Amino acid sequence: MRRPWIGLTACALLAAVACSSTVAAPPPGSSPGSSSPGSSTAGTTPTSASAALGRDGVVPGYQGDVDATSPLIIRAAGPAPIPVTGTDTKVHVVYELEVLNFSPRPATLTGLETLDGGPNGEVVASVEGQALAERTILVVDPEPLPIAEIPVGRSALIMVDDVYATKADVPATFSHRLQATFGALDPKYAAIGALFPEGPVTQFGAAIATSTASPVVIGPPLAGDGWLAGNACCSLSIHRGTMAPIGGRINAAERYAIDWFQVDTSPAGEIGAGGVVASVHGDPTKNESYLAYGEPLLAVADGTVVKVVTDVPDSTVGAPPTLPLDQLGGNVVIIDIGGGVYALYAHLVPGSATVKVGDKVTRGQVIGKLGNSGNSSEAHLHFHLTSRPASLIGDNIPFEIDTLTLVGNYDGPKYHDGPDAGRRTNQLPLIASVVAFPEKP
Repeated sequence: MRRPWIGLTACALLAAVACSSTVAAPPPGSSPGSSSPGSSTAGTTPTSASAALGRDGVVPGYQGDVDATSPLIIRAAGPAPIPVTGTDTKVHVVYELEVLNFSPRPATLTGLETLDGGPNGEVVASVEGQALAERTILVVDPEPLPIAEIPVGRSALIMVDDVYATKADVPATFSHRLQATFGALDPKYAAIGALFPEGPVTQFGAAIATSTASPVVIGPPLAGDGWLAGNACCSLSIHRGTMAPIGGRINAAERYAIDWFQVDTSPAGEIGAGGVVASVHGDPTKNESYLAYGEPLLAVADGTVVKVVTDVPDSTVGAPPTLPLDQLGGNVVIIDIGGGVYALYAHLVPGSATVKVGDKVTRGQVIGKLGNSGNSSEAHLHFHLTSRPASLIGDNIPFEIDTLTLVGNYDGPKYHDGPDAGRRTNQLPLIASVVAFPEKP
């Protein structure tokens, strides 16, 4: 929830830096379902998602009824993904895979392919090497960083973003083919070492059905120009890496959340030779100096207010306090917008909420002011949709904003206008995009 940017600092339980996979054809000269040269294959189960489910609803991972070890256990970590259209005009299918190294050897992940649910299991997306490492984190890592190697007995989470040209290209079902190389045997596991050979292995796993639901279409949560989508979908950010062990599961509680910062994109707003766009005018140690501070927050849809917190003081710029889990959002407003969907606004200015629990609100109504309360290092709005009236326990729900203008994007630390700027309808702002919303009447 804090600013990740630029320099990627922010609040979360786990985090890392990653990049997206792209739609890909099968490698030249290979056939769907084939393993890489010189590798062993953990089973020859059909690669389509429907076939891979097996009798008991899970991926068998071995050939027929022949006993064989599966050194990697590959499972989907969340509900069926809902395709969502981003401001890149592409369709993103975003989900997580949990990979448990159940072998006595360290496993280095080398490639991941997504296979459609057709009879031939065609490759529809892939990621490999460093790009795969940059979207993979270890569970319970005290300083979560991108990793390639899963130690013995540890689990990793792969943050997947399969990108398609259109929604029609998204398969109804899909599964995965994961390549890994296993290293030297830990001597204390010598008794079972022969069951888990050293070297490359290819495994199938994690059959998933694409959700038939659609993203929730909402209005803008803010008004005016210069809104930077920090920690947004779909490259791995502090939100994307927030894999919370809450409610008896590993929950991607902030998968589509956005931290909204207001920035000055004019030449006068640039700081130094790096071209970093200013989010502050004046003394950077004062909350009131930040462009976003005090900006009105707008109801994104008609609804009923179900939670209001308004008495948390603003945090010191750059030094958020240590807080318990239920206070990370600082001052919060949550609105029930119907259909089991709740809109969450966090880090409001103390005492600025203009609504109370039970109030009916209408789209565009001012509900409070943007601040820096809670686990926040500078003034910004943390916004997301969830299936529960709480910050982290619910399913994070994809949304599309029905009216916005894409102004520009960041390329590393530097801001660029366009070139794909323009009016957008029903799109999810992606990380590093700068957008303008209609002015408040």
